[in-house]
Amino acid sequence: MRKYVSRSSSETEELGRRIAGDLEEPCVILLTGPLGSGKTTLARGIALGLGLADSTLVHSPSFALVNIYQGRCRIYHVDLYRVDGDRDLRSVGLEDFCGRDGITVIEWGERLPGAVEAVLRVEIRVLDDDLREIITNSRKAPASPRNAP
Repeated sequence: MRKYVSRSSSETEELGRRIAGDLEEPCVILLTGPLGSGKTTLARGIALGLGLADSTLVHSPSFALVNIYQGRCRIYHVDLYRVDGDRDLRSVGLEDFCGRDGITVIEWGERLPGAVEAVLRVEIRVLDDDLREIITNSRKAPASPRNAP
């Protein structure tokens, strides 16, 4: 487990880029944290770190549920915020790609019932308006000059 402190959205995005450097496909990343904590910002950094050229493409897929981007591999960006129960979850079609193809980044990962084997679990805690503590369970977490003590 590693802890990082982010003082801005740009630092959160940069951490996402570094996380992406250690990922091998297929891979599942579960992001947890309260509304507005920076899950989409971290997902944007991961996508950019995986070679996505246009950062404006990455936005929360709350209504679409899944956005697909192409970098050095296919990137599935899933948002489970509006998913209500197993029926809604089945409509997302996670079983078609999750852990089978590319990199899957799931926001609101705590809403995912059952056993999805995540390679990386990331919890974002809001400490203040711009201050976040980001906790990963990665064995190969990226080095950061701003690691929490």
